[in-house]
Amino acid sequence: MLSPVVFLALTLGLGGPADTEKDAPRKGPGLEVRPDVGDLSGYYTCKGLEAGGKSYSGVALLLKKNDIYLIQWVIGGGSTFSGIAIRQGETLACSWAIPNDRGGVVRGVNLYKIEPGPRLTGRWASFPGPGVLQSETLTFLRKVETEE
Repeated sequence: MLSPVVFLALTLGLGGPADTEKDAPRKGPGLEVRPDVGDLSGYYTCKGLEAGGKSYSGVALLLKKNDIYLIQWVIGGGSTFSGIAIRQGETLACSWAIPNDRGGVVRGVNLYKIEPGPRLTGRWASFPGPGVLQSETLTFLRKVETEE
């Protein structure tokens, strides 16, 4: 029996070395070369679809800190989610938590494919939650301004 994590990885096409080779950019006549997306830090628009078909939108902020990213979403009327993310190649995995209205905590995970732009397209799930994958896209708005 497959563990839920292995099942999720296989379902999303993250099965291992064969997938890496298949998805790798290729060079040659008539073959498209995907440009590398460097540091993902910045502000992003956030658009998603919940399990019941309800859409949502907001803003996300990604900040690189050494080998990891800190991420924060502000959705709809001001719901704020914070988490940590790691990047492996063209994949970004994020975890987050938010208090619920019953004194507990809702925990979640997002898994994004990094596309040029950058644009991050992915799926997310939460616990407690409906037990299904939901979709979300982050589209780059602008870099984070730093003080000199």
